[in-house]
Amino acid sequence: MIRLDRTSAEPLHQQLYRQIRDELRSGIFSDSASRLPSSRALAADLGIARLTVNLAFSKLHAEGYLQSKAGSGTFVTDPLPETFLSARRSEAHPQTERRVHVSDRVRRLPDQRVGKEFDLGATMAGPGVSLTPSIPAVDEFPIDVWERLRAQVLAKKGAHLLRYASNRGDADLRKAIAAYLCDFRGARCHPDQIVIVAGMQQAMVISAMALVNPGEAAWIEDPGFHQARRVFTFVGAKVVPKPIDHEGMVIARLRKESLPRIIYVTPSHQFPLGMTMSFERRTALLDLARTHDAFIFEDDFDSEFRFTGPPLPSLQGLDNFNRVIYAGTMSKILYPSLRLGYIVAPEPLVDSMVKIRSVMDQHSPPIDQATLARFITEGFFLSHIKRMRKLYSERRDCFIEQFHKLLGDRFTLQTQEAGLNFVAWLKRQEDFPRITRVTHEIGVRPVPLSTFCIQAKLKPAFLFGFAAWTPAQIRESLLKLASSLK
Repeated sequence: MIRLDRTSAEPLHQQLYRQIRDELRSGIFSDSASRLPSSRALAADLGIARLTVNLAFSKLHAEGYLQSKAGSGTFVTDPLPETFLSARRSEAHPQTERRVHVSDRVRRLPDQRVGKEFDLGATMAGPGVSLTPSIPAVDEFPIDVWERLRAQVLAKKGAHLLRYASNRGDADLRKAIAAYLCDFRGARCHPDQIVIVAGMQQAMVISAMALVNPGEAAWIEDPGFHQARRVFTFVGAKVVPKPIDHEGMVIARLRKESLPRIIYVTPSHQFPLGMTMSFERRTALLDLARTHDAFIFEDDFDSEFRFTGPPLPSLQGLDNFNRVIYAGTMSKILYPSLRLGYIVAPEPLVDSMVKIRSVMDQHSPPIDQATLARFITEGFFLSHIKRMRKLYSERRDCFIEQFHKLLGDRFTLQTQEAGLNFVAWLKRQEDFPRITRVTHEIGVRPVPLSTFCIQAKLKPAFLFGFAAWTPAQIRESLLKLASSLK
């Protein structure tokens, strides 16, 4: 029976649609030839306008619940849409649940997350958690400027941006990035060497798949970026962790150690320890790659944020033998969810990388690419970097001052020349378990340095972030941690 509530905020036609639909689903209209009253008769019976009934019937028609027969009226569809949307269940032969067999590739991944843990994303930090490393100040991004440029590119290019696009990336964006890298990162490249990708991880996957066969060696920094380890494990490479000293990756090869096919490094600002690779180590690394027909993957994730002097030139700019694959991302400069980055590939590798990109997901969203191109060419990119470098410098100074004041008795803070993080070494190793427990309880969430280690045996330390929090929030968080440890 249909009952309409005229006092409800829900429109009458929506109530009528919903109640008829629910009755059809319940099986009350069991006969496949069930005929509904005419719209005129139903409207008179319910005391509502015929237009209201017609609106409800139209929606039921559109969703496949009703069908009209010329000269006969309106009937219930046979079968109902639910017949196709609901899976049949066999009661006579119940299936015993079998364990799903996943590939060795997945089982090898050094990633223990499950279920809702993936909802926290790459940083594993939920709302309200503070001082987590590698998070930029996204609330400072000029959304109004971005949206204005986005509207302009849509008005100019319209439906063109809604079609399938270049697998290499937007031509204007590749040109803008090439100009920026040559002018400000000391790179030597042209737009045809650039492939637009969906962030640094995809850049690593594409490069690894283009170069590394299963079982071939990938040298990576230890400690280092945990996603690099996951990527090279995923493609079947033999991961060879290489230690870090004050000049960067130690490239001396141990006896029986596999020669590398690819070498992953962060020379401008090593993650997570923060040192800059020396010129001597850079040239030695390039010589090693050339001698053994290896390639270097240069992850330049946040070199723009250097607080003592200008950013250092890239390793790619020193390469005379096409051995360096240079990659950058907009995640730290602009905002992480943009998912735009780029590869500067040696010319002989470009087509292979584009083929792999096209297999993965064709291309990044053309609207975002076109907007970013305008953001760069109209000067907003450089002005944003300059403004954020000043902001981060102020927050960095605040963090150093407050950390020494509040936690200097427990930690030795390693101040770095660049980046958005600090390493804090424990003065008493026995404090590590307690500090780990307390940080989880109070929502101040630095990451243990051991998280980024494979074989490296380092003294206990934590990696703190500072970039995403105001000076007042930094002081409050450090005070909360210091008070909880008393």
